[in-house]
Amino acid sequence: MARYAVYLFDRYLCQDYKDQKSGVLRCAMSRATGGVLLFTLFLSLSSDVWPQTSPSPAPVRDPAAVAAVQNAVAAMGGAAPSRTPSGEVSNREQELAALRKRAESGDVKAQVQLGLAYASGDGVTADESEAVKWFRKAADQGDAAGEYYLGEVYATGRGVPVDYVEALKWLRKAAAQGEAHAQYNLAAMYTQGLGVSKDEAEAAKWMRRAADQGLTAGQFGLGSMYAHGRGVPQNATEAVTWYRKAADQGDGPAMNNLAFLLATSTDPNVRNPKESVSVAQKAVEVEPDNPAYLDTLATTYFEAGQPDKAAETERRALALKPDDPSYKKALEKYEAAKPKH
Repeated sequence: MARYAVYLFDRYLCQDYKDQKSGVLRCAMSRATGGVLLFTLFLSLSSDVWPQTSPSPAPVRDPAAVAAVQNAVAAMGGAAPSRTPSGEVSNREQELAALRKRAESGDVKAQVQLGLAYASGDGVTADESEAVKWFRKAADQGDAAGEYYLGEVYATGRGVPVDYVEALKWLRKAAAQGEAHAQYNLAAMYTQGLGVSKDEAEAAKWMRRAADQGLTAGQFGLGSMYAHGRGVPQNATEAVTWYRKAADQGDGPAMNNLAFLLATSTDPNVRNPKESVSVAQKAVEVEPDNPAYLDTLATTYFEAGQPDKAAETERRALALKPDDPSYKKALEKYEAAKPKH
């Protein structure tokens, strides 16, 4: 099973809002840095394994990949060598040599870990093609982590040409074995029609499987599906349930969506403006300079009968995103609602 989360898709967020004409809950799309929230699933790599492009020629050192190599050595019956400034390179060479020996003997866990080392440039020169080679060896043996990572590289074009059909094949194999991140990314591909016809019901099936395993992104995604009736019947109570599960794991977008839904829902079993303020405040604590979160906090203050605080908070959102017309309109509404002295 994969030890590290590598998400193919970078969450897009949208703001739940009531269409004034139809009364239908809708979604205003925007990036995470300037809007509020739902999922439309993800199209840029966000990974704690793959290095980002950098002007520095030095390889990126990823603590997770370092730990993977150390654990591999420990699994052979020996402790990982201690590091000193003078002995670091030698020790790492020994670790990688031991890991490579296991990988070449067919050990699937070592193959995946060696692939991650090449992917992140940890102890070796970063080499995406070499990473793919080792992921493929593990995948060809039916290892879920190898299948997952091989699907990821095909979806993102890391070391191989982008091939969504091939990505779907390997993600499906890993998902069928219960790999939660693969289940989530498979749901994303069905949502967007990448390598397969769009199928929101199938997307919801795989999103639920990821959510049921406790994957935060899966819980957020399933909550969004229920909030907007994507692949499942629209159900605010279910949306709150799944947003809350993700929020309880510290997920800022889930806190934001949960707060908005609690503040604005017309369902008396869901609506709770007082709680919405508390949840929105937690989201802002996670990202104090996220204008979307501040906008949601302003909404919760307003719905809780505090237009003064709503206006003050909306000004903070507007200062971070001064050209957003929805923020300007909201501020006008809050100012107009302030008590006259």
